[in-house]
Order: sequence, then C-alpha cells, then structure tokens
Amino acid sequence: MLSKQSEEFLTKLRVELLFRGKSEEQIDEIDEELRDHLTICEQQGKDVSDIIDTPVQDYANRFARHMPFANQLAKYMTYFILFMIAVFTIPDLFTKSFTLSVGYILNIFFIFFISVIVGLYVIKMLILKFGDKKRLYVLAFLTGFPIFGLMVLSTYLTGKFPIYNIVTLNQQQSIILGIVLLIAVMLACILLKQKVYALIILALCMPNIVACLFAKDNSQYIYISVIGLVILTFVFIAFNIYQFWKESRTNKSK
Repeated sequence: MLSKQSEEFLTKLRVELLFRGKSEEQIDEIDEELRDHLTICEQQGKDVSDIIDTPVQDYANRFARHMPFANQLAKYMTYFILFMIAVFTIPDLFTKSFTLSVGYILNIFFIFFISVIVGLYVIKMLILKFGDKKRLYVLAFLTGFPIFGLMVLSTYLTGKFPIYNIVTLNQQQSIILGIVLLIAVMLACILLKQKVYALIILALCMPNIVACLFAKDNSQYIYISVIGLVILTFVFIAFNIYQFWKESRTNKSK
C-alpha cells in the first residue's frame, strides 16, 4: 500500500501526461512501473523523496520526450469541440423564436472558452496543487459558480447587444430544426459508442423543451428553462466530482 504522498504524486503525474496528449496505455505503463518501484522502496524503508518531491512537470518531461503524441487525441478533440458547439446551440432552438446573430456566435465561442478551456486548465492546476484532497472537490465545485455566472452574464449581454442579426426563425422552424439536429447528434453519439453524451445533450435540451410546451409567455419560459439548467449544472458537477472520487478510490485499492 503506497503512502498518501506517493499516491498524490502518481495522480499529479497522470494528469500532467494526459494534458500533454499521451495515451492512456502509455500512462498506465508508467504508472504501474512507478507504483511498483515506490511500493518496494517504501516496504523496504527506503527514502523516495527524490522522486515524489521532484516537480511533476520536470518528472513528466523525462517521459514525454520518448512518448509519441496520441494519434487519437486530435480526432477526439474534434468530436468534443463539435459536441460542445451542439450543446451550446441546439437547446436554444427550442424557443418561441430563434435569432442567429453575430453576438450569439461570439457568445458560443466565449462560453466554450471559459467552460472548457479555462475549466480544464483550472481543474488541472487544482489537481497538481492539491492532489486527491477534500479541498480539491470543494474548490472544483466553487469554481463552477463564477464560470456559470459569466455564462449567464454573457448570454444576457448577447440578448441586449446582438450586434447584427443574420437570420430569424419562427417557433415552428426553430423547433423542427432543433429536433432534426438533436436526433442527428444523438445518433452520431450512439454510432461512436458514446451513449452517455447522447443522454447529456438530451438532458440539456429537456428544460427548454418542457418550457416550450408549458410556458404561457416569455417570462415563464425563461424561468422554467433557467431553473432546469441550474439543476442540471449542479447535478453534472456533483456527478463528475463523484466519478473522480470513485476512480481515485479504485486506483488506491489496486
């Protein structure tokens, strides 16, 4: 059984290599080799500080030079970016009317940047700083609040300052297009054996679909859809924290 410090070092090293585009198989081999070495050293009472006290970035450099960039990463990142664009666009089609504007397009890029790029960077920094500690989960959860607040503010400003309206769809056109795109994305996710993502985009669309069916006016629509989105956001954050905690516990038991 490894010490807590050694486990945290291995977790940080795994995260660092993942963010450098190395494959799971390569990382697993390194993790297993280092884990065995650290376990033997600790059982024999040897000092392992020369390994675990080394900055993770420096230690990762030793392996990264000899590890090829994962060929699948570019493909998966392309899928992920397309999926995120669908996530930020399709739910908005289930409205009384939909207007595609320059401001709306800029808002999609901004939301993608702060939620994905900034979000992943913050999570990486938190893991590298705290490892598998309770503070990590608390800070990861709290980080979601300012990010979500910026998303809401950006969306509000987009409505106030569209810059230039490109095209406007009525309710029937908007809903038909939304249904077609939703089905297409869900089928693509299923064909790529990513059923979880199909459920995610369906769940994200549900608040707007429900609001579209039951809201009598625009204010009720906004109220229902925002409440549903907030609930889904917290459920998603809680689920990811639980999954990370579960995976960490599994790795420790090996």
